[in-house]
Amino acid sequence: MVYLRGPTKRTLTILLGLCIFVILFTFTPYSDKALDQLPDYDWRTSSKSSLAPEENQQPIAKQTRPKVDAEQQRQKYEQQDQERILRQKQQEEENRQEELLEKERLKEEAQQNDKELGEVNNDKILFENKETTKEGEKQQPKTEQEDDNSLEDGDLEKPQDGLPTEFNESLFPISSQKILETKIGAKAMKEYLHGKPRALLSRDSAIAYILGQANIAYRNDSVYSVVLKPKSKIAPSGDIHDYTSLARYFWKNPKTPDGLPYIRLDGQPNPDMDSVHDYRLLRKMFRDCYYMGMAYFWTGEERYAEKIVYRIKEWFVDRETYMNPNIKYGSLIFGNDLGRAQGVLDMFKVYGMFDGLRAIEGSKALQAEPALISDLRKWFTSYLEWMDGSIQANQEKNARNNHGTYFTVQYISILEFLGRNNEAKAMLEDAKEARVGSQIRKDGAQPHETIRPISFFYSVFNLQGLYLLAMQADSHGVDLWRHKGPIEESVIRVNSRVSVDIVVGGGTIEDATRYVSDYGVRDASEWPYPDSGSRPIKDVHLMAKVASVVYGRDRWQELIENLEAKIDEAIPGKGASEEGDNGGEGAKAAVPAESDSNSFICELGVLSKGTLWHCYK
Repeated sequence: MVYLRGPTKRTLTILLGLCIFVILFTFTPYSDKALDQLPDYDWRTSSKSSLAPEENQQPIAKQTRPKVDAEQQRQKYEQQDQERILRQKQQEEENRQEELLEKERLKEEAQQNDKELGEVNNDKILFENKETTKEGEKQQPKTEQEDDNSLEDGDLEKPQDGLPTEFNESLFPISSQKILETKIGAKAMKEYLHGKPRALLSRDSAIAYILGQANIAYRNDSVYSVVLKPKSKIAPSGDIHDYTSLARYFWKNPKTPDGLPYIRLDGQPNPDMDSVHDYRLLRKMFRDCYYMGMAYFWTGEERYAEKIVYRIKEWFVDRETYMNPNIKYGSLIFGNDLGRAQGVLDMFKVYGMFDGLRAIEGSKALQAEPALISDLRKWFTSYLEWMDGSIQANQEKNARNNHGTYFTVQYISILEFLGRNNEAKAMLEDAKEARVGSQIRKDGAQPHETIRPISFFYSVFNLQGLYLLAMQADSHGVDLWRHKGPIEESVIRVNSRVSVDIVVGGGTIEDATRYVSDYGVRDASEWPYPDSGSRPIKDVHLMAKVASVVYGRDRWQELIENLEAKIDEAIPGKGASEEGDNGGEGAKAAVPAESDSNSFICELGVLSKGTLWHCYK
């Protein structure tokens, strides 16, 4: 017998143990069953697949994770995306008519602002033009349409009231010269005029346009008041002094005896809207006061100031014709107790009236009415109290798009008039994020506007409001022109069923202006968003010119010229800044369109940091 000792014995013992383990594992009858009890994650194949068919008829019960088919899952996600896109398109189609309503309203406003309201009840005329014709008869006021479509010289007798029609530098009021020197600075004004191509021509033609509009306003003797409504169209309050404007596409309900509440018929404007003039008269009053104020500033003609005082008293103060300090019934649908939120914005152009008032501060007419400003401040104090407690007004305040922008423009204008400058400055500081940072993307797009079917128009419209806010902010030492908000994700709630994820922030007002300007010179088909509306390239051109004053002419001159060329393409034979001038030696300088007039006025407003006046749009 051989005895093993030491390392040799240990080695053989280990080898023998390994052999026994292998033999037992290989021949055990439960090895396959044990494996089958494990969950199948598709990374192994069960040994049971090799069993005979009859053995597979009674499988061992087990819990397994369901297999995931990647292709089926992908198809499922694609189907969900398609359904979501389809729902969104359906909702956009449902909202399209409402968007067209807003577009048509703005378009009609621009057209109707220049028309005389001949249908107004002339029996209630309170302002009499004392100028008479050669025969001694009272001169009848011309409508704006008649004035705009006047015949060639000699074919129609011109008014003989002696109102100025062009700028005379030798008669430029000394008081106005001092205001320009104080607000802008003599040196800065000189540099501006000498550094701007055709600056003096632009000045003279712009003032000629202003005087033309002011003269029309002065000669108009119609009543501007909320009390001209038919009795059947008085607000639900029953008070004829309550301002009322009607929702455009709503008609009497044929299923109810009294036709209430009105129902919506998309694309079919109700002619009853024209029976209530409150909206048009309010906007016309603001516009008239603005242009007559500008005309007084450049000429010193007291009659313009007198008419401004008269119009303001007529609308806000006089017992017979005043308006109550609220817009509870703006954009009203008959059958409802209150108007809609967007009706609050009917008042946003009030800044034009305040600019006109500021321009006539030194006039004899205003000094002769010492109680007027006090009465007007009482009215707007009450109006702000109504806004602060109004559901409609707060809905507009919280809007993230152009509705919120123009709400702030309106509110700031009133705060400034009331002398509540600390509140105005605080609100403008908040506007950095609430209005600029949250609306402009890094590339300059405005997601809250580009999501709309009329995306180019509303991108321009909102940007015009941001320009107004930036000018207002300048006068309080707040810089909105260069503010850039943080880049962050946000959500646009299209309606109660559809929301869209967006990215906002990272862009400035200059970025937004360059964005619409770059696409303004391209073909409309290159605009990367759905768009069924107009392309106001002249308004883009105006903003580009103002941007050149804010950010530097060198950065904008080429783009301004490209926009002018684009406008020329749309109007063959007419230049962007010299419409109607056929050229040639001795050709007359044409009176510019309103956008061209506003360019000169806007640029002076920017140079004064908003302390002179604002761009009227």
